[in-house]
Amino acid sequence: MAVEIKYWERNVWASYLRNDVLPLYQSALTIVNLWRTLKDIADGKTLLAVRKDKSDLEYIFVGGTSPPDKYEEDGLAKIYYELLGTKVNLREYYFLKAHGKESETLCSVSKTAVLKYVAHIEGLLERAVKSACDNKLLSSEEVQESQNNAESFVEKILAKPETLPESFCDFLNKSLNLTISRNECTRFIWHLRKTPKKYIKEFYPELSKPDVFKFIKELLGLREFVIPKVRDPEIADLYTILSYDYALHCINPYRKYPLGEYGIPEVDGIRDVGSATGYLTGSLPSLPDEESSYPYVTLGGCMCKINDLIWGLFEGPCRRALELIIEGELPQPFSEWKNAVEVEVPTSISRELELNSYEELSILDEFLPAIFVGRMELLRLGKSEKFVIVERW
Repeated sequence: MAVEIKYWERNVWASYLRNDVLPLYQSALTIVNLWRTLKDIADGKTLLAVRKDKSDLEYIFVGGTSPPDKYEEDGLAKIYYELLGTKVNLREYYFLKAHGKESETLCSVSKTAVLKYVAHIEGLLERAVKSACDNKLLSSEEVQESQNNAESFVEKILAKPETLPESFCDFLNKSLNLTISRNECTRFIWHLRKTPKKYIKEFYPELSKPDVFKFIKELLGLREFVIPKVRDPEIADLYTILSYDYALHCINPYRKYPLGEYGIPEVDGIRDVGSATGYLTGSLPSLPDEESSYPYVTLGGCMCKINDLIWGLFEGPCRRALELIIEGELPQPFSEWKNAVEVEVPTSISRELELNSYEELSILDEFLPAIFVGRMELLRLGKSEKFVIVERW
């Protein structure tokens, strides 16, 4: 289960942040800035006005279309529409064109499901990068260079709109390479999101050294999440669980469908989507629908949530849009991880645990392997001293 990286060395984390995290931030920022630029240039304006300002942008809206309102599956307009929400009334466009008239049809640029995912990922990456700068593992100059590069790439895409699929695939590849099934540093972060000290001693013994623990704690934002209230101090210490500001609190975890006798489940104050654990496997928050709604600010918390979102991007409602630009079978990073970490799950589960007895610690102990890999999640029930274990899949 443990990873092989030298997690106690600063240069390992500097390399991870510089070579994996920062490039994905730049790539995500490029897409978000491109959408914002298109929104500013074209939304609510006539195609004629847009074309006069930047002639090549006409292809974004009508390239690969035909009368009266047909989008070719591999056409440029179809790709931009599905990924970045650019659209014109094609019937109106072709009607006016047939009569030799200038196109007065209005352009629109709206947020797509894909763009929402990219924006959420970019927002969390910005926080992760800031945390890395605070820990002096990245410099502000490096971050500024990535931001400048993102602006430069936007201009290049606008000059050659047909290069969008290439830029988007770059983002998708970098995203995949950051997930827990493919990146050992991200996997290490994932393991520590709910780990008892007994697992630290077993899987990551270097963390038992005070200087290493202090470094990782400050870097990732580790904190004590559960301190069992039992009399034996040695057992209490073994089952003290560490975490970040990620997946800590749950309200109404046992909603019944379809109306929800127990109300709408929430994780970290954000409403769940799709199922009782949908938010934990990549569904976007339902309300509010802004990246600023996330409570995560630590590097550990951000990277865990970014992993969730990449899962959701590839295996949620965006799959059809991504298939327009990806040749062959679309990767499934969530399924990759599920298939790689088959763990036995006890048949019965106590819905609430106070972790103040040896019996309850014994119950928790049975679930620790599944919690360690993310098959299940330990959450505090609201602001109480009770805990629940919920299934991710």
